[in-house]
Amino acid sequence: MTAIAYSLASDIKGSWRIVFVPDELHLYVEFSQPGADPDPSDWMSVDDFLARRPSDALHKDALDRLVSLICRAMSDP
Repeated sequence: MTAIAYSLASDIKGSWRIVFVPDELHLYVEFSQPGADPDPSDWMSVDDFLARRPSDALHKDALDRLVSLICRAMSDP
């Protein structure tokens, strides 16, 4: 099965995505610049992403979006 990616926030500088690899039960967050191939060494765990202070407005938007997704998932019956 292929990875499932969801865009958290993006602008001309790049995009933050959350990625789930079902076969490996691996969930991570990545930032990629336009036209760049994703670099696994830059991926971070969701825990690390949530614990990190946002470095700019795009990062804050991505963090807010991820927290919102988690809250919705946990409140959905």
